[in-house]
Amino acid sequence: PSAEEHWTTLRHLPFALGLLLLELLPLLVFWTIAALLIHYLVGADASQHELVGGFIGAYLTTRLALIIIRLLIDPAAHGIRLLKVRAGLACTLLRWLHAFVALVTFGLALAQAADILGASEAGREAIVKLVSLLAHLLVVGLIFHVRRPVAMRIAGRQDGNGALTVLRAWLGQVWALFAAVFVLGGWTMWALDIEDGLPRLMNFVALSAGIVILGRLAAVFLLGLLGRLFQPAPSEGASSIDLHLQRYYPLARWLVGVIVTLVTVLALFQSWGWSVLDWFGDGSIGRSLLSAFLTILIAAIIAVVVWEGANVTVNRRLSSWTERGDTVRAARLRTLLPMLRTGLFILVALIVGLTALSELGINTTPLLASASIIGVALGFGSQKLVQDFITGIFLLLENAMQVGDWVTVAGVSGTVEYLSIRTVRLRAGDGSLHIVPFSSVSAVNNINRGLGNAALRISVGYAEDIERAIAELKDIGAGMRADDAFKDLILADLEIWGVDAVDGSMVTIAGQMRCIDKGRWGVQRELNRRILERFRERGIEIANPRASLLLPSEAGIVPSTPIQPRPAE
Repeated sequence: PSAEEHWTTLRHLPFALGLLLLELLPLLVFWTIAALLIHYLVGADASQHELVGGFIGAYLTTRLALIIIRLLIDPAAHGIRLLKVRAGLACTLLRWLHAFVALVTFGLALAQAADILGASEAGREAIVKLVSLLAHLLVVGLIFHVRRPVAMRIAGRQDGNGALTVLRAWLGQVWALFAAVFVLGGWTMWALDIEDGLPRLMNFVALSAGIVILGRLAAVFLLGLLGRLFQPAPSEGASSIDLHLQRYYPLARWLVGVIVTLVTVLALFQSWGWSVLDWFGDGSIGRSLLSAFLTILIAAIIAVVVWEGANVTVNRRLSSWTERGDTVRAARLRTLLPMLRTGLFILVALIVGLTALSELGINTTPLLASASIIGVALGFGSQKLVQDFITGIFLLLENAMQVGDWVTVAGVSGTVEYLSIRTVRLRAGDGSLHIVPFSSVSAVNNINRGLGNAALRISVGYAEDIERAIAELKDIGAGMRADDAFKDLILADLEIWGVDAVDGSMVTIAGQMRCIDKGRWGVQRELNRRILERFRERGIEIANPRASLLLPSEAGIVPSTPIQPRPAE
């Protein structure tokens, strides 16, 4: 409170005293009337005077205590109450404290009355202990009733992330439990008449609370460290590796919480006089269980490190190849990735599983023998399947084909639509889908590997000028290289190898134009079209493959009707 609030309270103090006198006046009148009635009605019997006076004193004490409590915290006395308490909490305190004071005063009066009426000392003591127990239970009920506002006061402002802030928040949650244990423990020590009960109770509560607080601090520290490891600060940014590791954060948090809780419970048992350390001695069950737990935990951690390390390495390699534009190697690795992950997972799971079974005392030798027998039987029964897998692995590692390539395998040609570890799916030119197992693949003809040459083979008439035809062909090739539509598809000028064949009716010129694999067929078709148009324009005769016979006549030798070649049967 500020100085102004203190001054306001001091100024209102006379009004509070005046209100107290007004509240005491009816009690004074009641006490006077009651004393007169007892004097005239009861007479000179001292025991009756004491009996009736005890209950009247209990009533007066209850009313006086209620007046003082109202003077301190009554929300109706605006500006006069001496303690600043919220209205809802003040009403709660008034009800519970009134009940507590009434129970104590009338309970003691009842015990005094039993003593006056001739009850034994044990009976009187039993009444006192019962009243005391009910009073302590009322206090415990009040503690739990006001636990939330008190917890808010203890926790304070939760605007930080430090260990002290977290500890205060935790104390706000558990303070009611500690207070209830202290109250009921005090009654137990008193009721059982234990020697040095209160000091021992305080030592017990303080030691237990210290161990629990230390355990909570350890949990806060370890969980905060886990949070820094698995969830980096927003300012630092979260890489793909960090986001991948965050999947293990809930499991790690749960495991750390369980370990800290178990250690705290064992420390509490040790402080309460139980020989917990003997549970983990040489040859004990506790030591065996602890050894098995630590071995399994270390094996699981190593397995997770190996698994995540492999994933991180593969992801980094994929990202590096993708950034450098090496899409072929990246696609091949993505194809192999499911099989590699499955194999690594099976290997890691087997090692961890066998380690756990061995630590739990289970003999794994029969399991390994059975697995070997089953593996041999499956190997003999699935030789073709194994061959598919092995051949597929080597074909993918050697990058013999990838999705989008036009290939010929096992006598089937088509575009690769899908590659698995066992089969390749080809889409043929007519739209049909061919599924070819890798065990049937002995050779791969792939036309999509960087180069695709447009072949030239043109036959001209026997009487044509060969040098003129070659010059026209070279001019056509130069024109295509200068064309924007084809210059990016052509790698070199048109190569003329020369006259490839000569027969009685035609001369064949051969050559090629080097292209990229994607431009081969387009360049081939455009080259053929331009050759046809140019030769028509220049009057260069393209040889007719049909045969002609020369027959004698009276006027001379005249050509007969051309004879079409007979088609092959």
